[in-house]
Amino acid sequence: MDLKLKGKVALITGAGSGMGQHMAIEFAKEGAKIAVNDVNKDGIAETIKQVQAAGGEAMDAGCDITDFEAAKAMIAKIEAAYGRVDIVVNNAAVLAKHALFLETTPQENDKEIKVILYGTMNVTRAVLPGMMERKYGKLVTIATDAARIGQEREVSYSAAKGGVVAFSKSVAREAGPSNINVNIVSPGATNSPMRINNLKAYEEKFGKEKLEEREAKVRRVYPLRRIGEMEDVTNAVLFFASDVSRHMTGQIVSVSGGFTMVG
Repeated sequence: MDLKLKGKVALITGAGSGMGQHMAIEFAKEGAKIAVNDVNKDGIAETIKQVQAAGGEAMDAGCDITDFEAAKAMIAKIEAAYGRVDIVVNNAAVLAKHALFLETTPQENDKEIKVILYGTMNVTRAVLPGMMERKYGKLVTIATDAARIGQEREVSYSAAKGGVVAFSKSVAREAGPSNINVNIVSPGATNSPMRINNLKAYEEKFGKEKLEEREAKVRRVYPLRRIGEMEDVTNAVLFFASDVSRHMTGQIVSVSGGFTMVG
């Protein structure tokens, strides 16, 4: 299916590594021009390099999205270079510590909430006026199934993602009359670099045998008996970013192998 993304301008936050980088490359393969946002300059450069290697076009849109003025300047920079922003994937996130809530600090909680929730709000606030003026826009938010059912050792992360879900649904109601679609992709366990790093830390702490036991238990709670891969999430994002999903807004889709079946 042709998603008709050729020539579209897509801003992807947190695209200097991991899931965001994977999305940037796949969007480029579909013909979109990519604005690569991150706070890691080396990561941005690497993503741009990989986009270009895939035959795509990309620009540096680095900034700290927890700062609204920086986010506003980033959108202006992209519009100056590419004329507009058609698609935003609010992907940037940070998990400060994989630990029980009482083992975390308010400062760590604050960092997660600022990047995940306020970062999404800042980028959306900056990009919406242009989208509304042009009567076109696709906003795709990356949530997590932990925000839908709760998750131990990721309490403030889950809370911030839950805020992002409510925010996105609310903006979908306000922006809909301007032909702007706002949807949410909610991954379950996915073999992203963040998850792989957490597994390495777990193995260092408890050993390989305990890790294998833990992973076997995780797979058993997924009806498809597998852990998701990054392309599983990216495919759902591409769908929501295209006009194939033009009559969908305010929707949340779990990409979780059936772990979460919410009506």
